[in-house]
Amino acid sequence: MPILEAKTIIAMRVVWESLENEEDKRTMEVSGNQKVKAARPQVFNALLDPETLKNSVPGCDGAEFVDFPTGRQLKLTVSPNFPGFKGPYNVFLQTGAINPPAHLVLIAEPTSSLGSIKATCSIDLADSPEGTDITYNAQAEIDGKIALTPDFIIHKAVKAALEQFFKNFEKQVSTAKV
Repeated sequence: MPILEAKTIIAMRVVWESLENEEDKRTMEVSGNQKVKAARPQVFNALLDPETLKNSVPGCDGAEFVDFPTGRQLKLTVSPNFPGFKGPYNVFLQTGAINPPAHLVLIAEPTSSLGSIKATCSIDLADSPEGTDITYNAQAEIDGKIALTPDFIIHKAVKAALEQFFKNFEKQVSTAKV
Protein backbone atom coordinates (compact mmCIF):
# COMPACT_ATOMS: atom_id res chain seq x y z
CA MET A 1 0.00 0.00 0.00
CA PRO A 2 2.77 2.57 0.77
CA ILE A 3 4.18 2.08 -2.77
CA LEU A 4 0.76 2.89 -4.29
CA GLU A 5 0.48 6.00 -2.14
CA ALA A 6 3.96 7.13 -3.20
CA LYS A 7 3.08 6.55 -6.87
CA THR A 8 -0.13 8.52 -6.42
CA ILE A 9 1.73 11.41 -4.79
CA ILE A 10 4.35 11.43 -7.56
CA ALA A 11 1.62 11.36 -10.25
CA MET A 12 -0.22 14.24 -8.56
CA ARG A 13 3.01 16.22 -8.37
CA VAL A 14 3.73 15.65 -12.09
CA VAL A 15 0.21 16.81 -13.01
CA TRP A 16 0.51 19.91 -10.78
CA GLU A 17 3.92 20.83 -12.21
CA SER A 18 2.60 20.43 -15.75
CA LEU A 19 -0.31 22.74 -14.87
CA GLU A 20 2.11 25.32 -13.48
CA ASN A 21 4.13 25.18 -16.70
CA GLU A 22 1.14 25.41 -19.07
CA GLU A 23 0.45 28.69 -20.72
CA ASP A 24 -2.22 29.79 -18.28
CA LYS A 25 -4.74 31.20 -20.77
CA ARG A 26 -8.29 30.49 -21.69
CA THR A 27 -11.21 32.16 -23.37
CA MET A 28 -14.78 32.17 -22.19
CA GLU A 29 -18.08 33.26 -23.70
CA VAL A 30 -21.27 34.02 -21.84
CA SER A 31 -24.52 35.10 -23.44
CA GLY A 32 -28.13 35.34 -22.43
CA ASN A 33 -31.38 37.25 -22.29
CA GLN A 34 -33.18 38.97 -19.48
CA LYS A 35 -36.46 40.83 -19.14
CA VAL A 36 -36.61 43.95 -16.98
CA LYS A 37 -39.87 45.61 -15.99
CA ALA A 38 -38.84 49.16 -16.87
CA ALA A 39 -38.68 51.39 -19.94
CA ARG A 40 -35.70 50.97 -22.26
CA PRO A 41 -34.18 54.46 -21.63
CA GLN A 42 -34.40 53.87 -17.88
CA VAL A 43 -32.69 50.46 -18.20
CA PHE A 44 -29.98 51.91 -20.47
CA ASN A 45 -29.19 54.73 -18.03
CA ALA A 46 -29.20 52.33 -15.08
CA LEU A 47 -26.50 50.20 -16.77
CA LEU A 48 -24.19 53.23 -16.48
CA ASP A 49 -25.33 54.48 -13.07
CA PRO A 50 -22.79 53.93 -10.26
CA GLU A 51 -25.38 53.65 -7.48
CA THR A 52 -27.52 51.16 -9.41
CA LEU A 53 -24.48 49.04 -10.26
CA LYS A 54 -23.18 49.19 -6.68
CA ASN A 55 -26.50 47.79 -5.49
CA SER A 56 -26.74 45.23 -8.32
CA VAL A 57 -23.27 43.70 -8.73
CA PRO A 58 -22.84 40.87 -6.20
CA GLY A 59 -20.15 41.75 -3.65
CA CYS A 60 -19.82 45.36 -4.85
CA ASP A 61 -18.73 47.65 -2.01
CA GLY A 62 -18.43 50.86 -4.02
CA ALA A 63 -18.86 52.47 -7.42
CA GLU A 64 -17.65 55.83 -8.64
CA PHE A 65 -16.53 57.58 -11.81
CA VAL A 66 -12.80 58.14 -12.20
CA ASP A 67 -11.22 60.41 -14.82
CA PHE A 68 -8.18 59.13 -16.72
CA PRO A 69 -6.26 60.74 -19.60
CA THR A 70 -7.91 58.13 -21.85
CA GLY A 71 -11.41 59.02 -20.62
CA ARG A 72 -13.85 58.51 -17.82
CA GLN A 73 -14.25 55.02 -16.33
CA LEU A 74 -16.49 53.54 -13.71
CA LYS A 75 -14.52 52.05 -10.81
CA LEU A 76 -16.23 49.17 -9.00
CA THR A 77 -14.77 47.83 -5.75
CA VAL A 78 -15.79 44.18 -5.57
CA SER A 79 -15.26 41.44 -2.97
CA PRO A 80 -16.44 38.28 -4.75
CA ASN A 81 -18.07 35.44 -2.85
CA PHE A 82 -15.85 32.87 -4.55
CA PRO A 83 -13.51 30.57 -2.61
CA GLY A 84 -9.85 31.47 -3.06
CA PHE A 85 -10.56 34.90 -4.57
CA LYS A 86 -10.82 37.22 -1.60
CA GLY A 87 -11.07 40.87 -2.43
CA PRO A 88 -11.53 43.63 -2.58
CA TYR A 89 -10.64 44.11 -6.24
CA ASN A 90 -10.93 47.30 -8.26
CA VAL A 91 -12.60 46.74 -11.61
CA PHE A 92 -12.63 49.62 -14.08
CA LEU A 93 -15.44 49.65 -16.64
CA GLN A 94 -15.15 51.71 -19.77
CA THR A 95 -17.64 52.04 -22.57
CA GLY A 96 -17.05 51.02 -26.14
CA ALA A 97 -19.72 51.57 -28.78
CA ILE A 98 -22.82 53.33 -27.49
CA ASN A 99 -26.15 53.87 -29.26
CA PRO A 100 -28.60 55.13 -26.60
CA PRO A 101 -30.96 53.59 -25.61
CA ALA A 102 -30.50 50.48 -27.78
CA HIS A 103 -26.89 49.31 -27.60
CA LEU A 104 -23.93 49.49 -25.24
CA VAL A 105 -20.51 47.82 -25.03
CA LEU A 106 -18.78 47.55 -21.66
CA ILE A 107 -15.08 46.72 -21.38
CA ALA A 108 -13.25 45.61 -18.23
CA GLU A 109 -9.66 44.51 -17.72
CA PRO A 110 -9.16 43.67 -14.03
CA THR A 111 -5.72 42.43 -12.94
CA SER A 112 -4.51 40.88 -9.68
CA SER A 113 -1.83 38.52 -8.41
CA LEU A 114 -4.09 35.68 -9.56
CA GLY A 115 -4.09 36.81 -13.18
CA SER A 116 -6.03 39.06 -15.47
CA ILE A 117 -9.27 39.13 -17.40
CA LYS A 118 -9.92 41.11 -20.56
CA ALA A 119 -13.68 41.16 -20.99
CA THR A 120 -15.98 42.80 -23.50
CA CYS A 121 -19.76 42.67 -23.13
CA SER A 122 -22.12 43.75 -25.90
CA ILE A 123 -25.59 44.64 -24.62
CA ASP A 124 -28.68 45.18 -26.80
CA LEU A 125 -31.93 46.57 -25.43
CA ALA A 126 -35.33 46.18 -27.08
CA ASP A 127 -38.81 47.30 -26.08
CA SER A 128 -41.21 44.58 -25.01
CA PRO A 129 -44.76 44.60 -23.61
CA GLU A 130 -43.31 43.80 -20.15
CA GLY A 131 -40.66 46.55 -20.32
CA THR A 132 -37.22 45.89 -21.82
CA ASP A 133 -35.54 42.80 -23.23
CA ILE A 134 -31.79 42.70 -22.58
CA THR A 135 -29.58 40.52 -24.76
CA TYR A 136 -25.93 40.26 -23.75
CA ASN A 137 -22.90 38.55 -25.24
CA ALA A 138 -19.59 38.65 -23.38
CA GLN A 139 -16.17 37.36 -24.34
CA ALA A 140 -13.29 37.12 -21.90
CA GLU A 141 -9.62 36.23 -22.18
CA ILE A 142 -8.41 34.86 -18.85
CA ASP A 143 -4.71 34.64 -17.94
CA GLY A 144 -2.81 33.38 -14.91
CA LYS A 145 -3.80 31.12 -12.06
CA ILE A 146 -7.48 32.03 -12.38
CA ALA A 147 -7.41 30.41 -15.85
CA LEU A 148 -6.57 27.08 -14.19
CA THR A 149 -9.87 27.03 -12.30
CA PRO A 150 -11.96 24.14 -13.69
CA ASP A 151 -14.71 25.11 -16.16
CA PHE A 152 -17.54 23.68 -14.08
CA ILE A 153 -16.56 25.91 -11.16
CA ILE A 154 -16.14 29.06 -13.27
CA HIS A 155 -19.41 28.52 -15.17
CA LYS A 156 -21.34 27.83 -11.96
CA ALA A 157 -19.93 30.98 -10.33
CA VAL A 158 -20.61 33.16 -13.39
CA LYS A 159 -24.18 31.82 -13.70
CA ALA A 160 -24.87 32.47 -10.00
CA ALA A 161 -23.38 35.99 -10.21
CA LEU A 162 -25.44 36.84 -13.32
CA GLU A 163 -28.64 35.55 -11.73
CA GLN A 164 -27.99 37.62 -8.60
CA PHE A 165 -27.01 40.69 -10.66
CA PHE A 166 -30.24 40.62 -12.69
CA LYS A 167 -32.37 39.98 -9.61
CA ASN A 168 -30.76 43.00 -7.89
CA PHE A 169 -30.82 45.09 -11.09
CA GLU A 170 -34.51 44.39 -11.70
CA LYS A 171 -35.28 45.51 -8.14
CA GLN A 172 -33.18 48.69 -8.52
CA VAL A 173 -34.56 49.70 -11.91
CA SER A 174 -38.21 48.79 -11.37
CA THR A 175 -38.36 50.81 -8.12
CA ALA A 176 -36.35 53.79 -9.41
CA LYS A 177 -38.14 57.07 -9.90
CA VAL A 178 -38.14 58.29 -13.48
